[in-house]
Amino acid sequence: MNFLQIFYPELFLTANVAALLSLVIILTKKWHFRFSNDTIDGPQKFHIGHTPRVGGIAIFLALVAAWNYSPKHIAQLLEPILIAGFPVFVSGVTEDLSKRINPLVRLFAALVTGVAACWLTGYRLSHLDVWGVDYLLTYFPLSVAFTAFAIAGVTNSINIIDGFNGLASGTVAICLFALSLIAWQVGDLPLAQLCFTVIVVIIGFMLFNYPHGKIFLGDGGAYLLGFILAWVAIMLPMRNPQVSVWASLLVCAYPINETIYSMARRLVTKAKLGNPDSSHLHSLIKIKIIRPKFGYIHSNLRNALVAPWCWTFAILFATISIVIPDDTALLMVAWFLSLSLYSIIHARLSRIKVLDITHPNVRNDITVDCIEDSLSPARN
Repeated sequence: MNFLQIFYPELFLTANVAALLSLVIILTKKWHFRFSNDTIDGPQKFHIGHTPRVGGIAIFLALVAAWNYSPKHIAQLLEPILIAGFPVFVSGVTEDLSKRINPLVRLFAALVTGVAACWLTGYRLSHLDVWGVDYLLTYFPLSVAFTAFAIAGVTNSINIIDGFNGLASGTVAICLFALSLIAWQVGDLPLAQLCFTVIVVIIGFMLFNYPHGKIFLGDGGAYLLGFILAWVAIMLPMRNPQVSVWASLLVCAYPINETIYSMARRLVTKAKLGNPDSSHLHSLIKIKIIRPKFGYIHSNLRNALVAPWCWTFAILFATISIVIPDDTALLMVAWFLSLSLYSIIHARLSRIKVLDITHPNVRNDITVDCIEDSLSPARN
């Protein structure tokens, strides 16, 4: 199958719609910033000024346009995704506008979205190639429940890494690109084209999000893209049995490992699971590497430098999945290696001693450069 078959004319229209809607949100922010503005308070806030955090609206509407204009076989795949993803998207946008939605409510919305996706499409995780687990997944209720849990986990993982310009959206694009290549290798052209449809929507949004952060994904955009990534990752091995489930898992290794490590860290420190902190990998990269090593670069670009470091991690293990999508044993080993590598990098960065300007006891002593750096646009 010719790789160029993945591309179709409507792709360019979809990208333009995403870019145009993002631009409209930016140009009209003076009328809605009271509700859509991202706050500058919190351990993961690095921006300044009135920056709208409702980029998810542009992405959702662009995907609706894609459903309307894309070839029928792509629209048939996209339609149930948009319907099933609507609850988690709405819960995220509501949080973006009100800043008052409990994390448990958003988690419940993600679970509902997962169940709805199973019901609308008939796909569910029926095996993991793990002894004992596969037997349990033969029971339909357990299979659906496990699928919904997995979807909620990946969905939330994208929101967790939504910390700097382009980080979450770029990571999703990388993962979808890897999944599209695997789908193309096994002859699943419709799924490969679906991935590229979402990718061009992300690119349209990123024209204004990266590197200068004129608009952010917000929870609505992060949850929506997280759900889409999770569902495509499930559909790929379920539609194509020759592809290992662990290939999809390894493609999503970076955001999943971030979530696992974050949960473990909070359990050890007895912190609430829903509380933000500045100990995520992307936060450590900014504080321990970018700030001290690239202080001569404009603050906007310093914030944008964080994403490529994390993208590299995502690309590394996504590439392994592309090369050996059917070798479950090696994919399992690679996934555990990814978690080990993440742990080593996180531990080494954590031990680096630098001035923490986020701590209240040192705020009065920081330099002008650090002040500029801590307040510049960074969040997706």
